[in-house]
Amino acid sequence: MKKTLLILFAMVMIPIATWGQQEDSEPDHSYKPLQVKLNEDGSKYIRFILWHQMWLQGGSEQKGPKFSIRRSRVLAYAQISPRFLILTHFGLNSLGAGNLTANPNSQSNNQRSLLFLHDAWAEFAVEPGKLHIGSGLHYWNGISRLTNQSTLNMMTLDNPGGQGGVSVSDARLFPWSNITTSDQFARHLGIYAKGSLGKFGYRISANNARNNIGTLGPQPTFQVDNSTGTGTWNYAGYFKYDLFDKESDKLPYFVGTYLGKKKVLSIGAGFHYHPDALAVNDLNNREDVFHAAFDIFYDAPINNTLAISALGAYYNYNYGDTAGAPGGGLVPSSGSILHGQVGLLFRNAKLMPYVKYNTQSLDFTPDNGSEFGVGLNYFINGHFAKITAEFLTGKSGAMGAENRNVFAIQTHIFL
Repeated sequence: MKKTLLILFAMVMIPIATWGQQEDSEPDHSYKPLQVKLNEDGSKYIRFILWHQMWLQGGSEQKGPKFSIRRSRVLAYAQISPRFLILTHFGLNSLGAGNLTANPNSQSNNQRSLLFLHDAWAEFAVEPGKLHIGSGLHYWNGISRLTNQSTLNMMTLDNPGGQGGVSVSDARLFPWSNITTSDQFARHLGIYAKGSLGKFGYRISANNARNNIGTLGPQPTFQVDNSTGTGTWNYAGYFKYDLFDKESDKLPYFVGTYLGKKKVLSIGAGFHYHPDALAVNDLNNREDVFHAAFDIFYDAPINNTLAISALGAYYNYNYGDTAGAPGGGLVPSSGSILHGQVGLLFRNAKLMPYVKYNTQSLDFTPDNGSEFGVGLNYFINGHFAKITAEFLTGKSGAMGAENRNVFAIQTHIFL
């Protein structure tokens, strides 16, 4: 398998060197947004965004390299007046040979090849820029910057906590502390408010949690039942202050790296609170879910040839007083996680090597889990067309856990 991966890696990286040598003779790659004007001055418009991310991945627990479509998405939003915005986002994730559907007309095998709704919300500006209120299936999340990040411009290959469906430690996709427990894949159905006052930005939401009824036992399990009104609402927020350049909050998706085009130092904190969401042994013994996080993000040019991107974050998860897995979540228990990542952009070479690390102290495991990753971005045309390679290694905090490795190459294009 290692030989196969080396051959495939060479197939990707050799053309990169050639492209760099031929840069002077390349055609114009400048990009104009896919936008339809609805009036003469363009203040009313519809914007379309399309992207594909293709993966070739191998690892210590995998027999041979595997190809997958990590993401295939379509997003459209319309600014139909200065006061109104509507957004729709759909697509699919992690479609590979192991979950292709033989007959998409019947969907008899699985649902992975179906497009599904990621976001659908409408928004009204009460006070433009300062207070916007919206509702629908939304991504205006607590608890951290990474919980609200865009998949279009990440500095790392993928979300913290593994590579897609592969995790080498315990808390997969840990920035989304409630993913699959009360939401639809990191999106909640509810009402939100967002805006900014000077360089202070905020987003808060009240969400109608989806039904999630687990099996009662000695460990806390979700017992959300909209038919009885039990644990049916949760609340979230994220608050930040931009010390230098102010970031846009037109859409909820935070930029992973600006590639030296902005000077951003953002300090943020957030929470997710779900009262009476858990039951232990019986339905009357209720516990709350409360998660909090704090983060610092710095992204800036160093000089004409170098730029830096760095992020540090601390997460604290509380699934009640009883240690153990609540069921349904990708963060397996109460505890804390410390995460850091830093990358250095060599502008002339269009290369950005990076490292990332997290350590996970969870009540469910006797020891701490950890992950370390090293990667390299090649920006053919900024974030619009890039190739990323990443090696990730780490181990679970379970007793006697062994080190696990995973390697992936991604081609990424969005328009």
